[in-house]
Amino acid sequence: MHAFDTSNRYQVGRQLGEGGCGCVFEAWDRRTSRKVAIKRLHTCAKRAPDDLLREMRCAARLHHRAFVQVLALTGSGDVRALVMELVRGQTVRTLLRRHGSGLGVDAALCIAVQVADAMAQSHDAGLAHGDLTPANLLQERAGKVRIVDFGLARLYATPATGPSEARGTVAYMAPERLLGHPLRPACDIYALGVVLYEMLTGRHPFDGLRDLALAAALLQNAPDSWPWPGASDVAVVALVRAMTASDPACRPASMRAVAAAIRALPVRAQHTRRYVNASTVTPTIQVPADRAP
Repeated sequence: MHAFDTSNRYQVGRQLGEGGCGCVFEAWDRRTSRKVAIKRLHTCAKRAPDDLLREMRCAARLHHRAFVQVLALTGSGDVRALVMELVRGQTVRTLLRRHGSGLGVDAALCIAVQVADAMAQSHDAGLAHGDLTPANLLQERAGKVRIVDFGLARLYATPATGPSEARGTVAYMAPERLLGHPLRPACDIYALGVVLYEMLTGRHPFDGLRDLALAAALLQNAPDSWPWPGASDVAVVALVRAMTASDPACRPASMRAVAAAIRALPVRAQHTRRYVNASTVTPTIQVPADRAP
């Protein structure tokens, strides 16, 4: 019996993955007779119980199918774990490793528009994710995308009382977060822009940089200088550059605007119709001409 399963309710099986803050295991729920996923933070992680409670409460606010359902909180004291819906699929990180040169325009935009749709609902609920990365995006076999790990999510409407601790994956962190600014929807838009760039090109814009060198590159962020394959679509490049602008005010106004812009792209018009929500019609993003490649 695992320390976090004091009731011996779960038969814990193989480990599905591990990140910087915790491990995820496949398990069998004896009470409901179904397979689940159990996420436990590393014992060395700070405020582990608080992070788990926050993730559970954040997930409870969200009803979009893209968000992985949190079923229960188990354990006690500093040894706790989240019981979640078990999702069969592959992370975008795994897909990128398999396809070294990128996922292709159609696949990349299909994933991005689903994330933007789901995060629009999250932002409407006042929640910013704070750690949108390829490792936190799962694609099911049918192509549907699921978003995991709301452990760093914040109610961004809460007034900031001082510098905000920059928590998350540095490689996908907006420059303003490194400067201590609070988490806002614009930070998630930046992160999705970096993920989209990586899905399109097969590499991170600052590939090979680590620690202080990576942080310095992010603070000097100039998306206009990021390399692109020669045949890249002008409108797609312009959208990524807008999403990853150094100044948050220069990014798209919302995730809903990002989704609308993706659907308006000529290269995606015939493929995104099935994801359109007819009840939410928003204008496309107007990208300044000087951002064209």
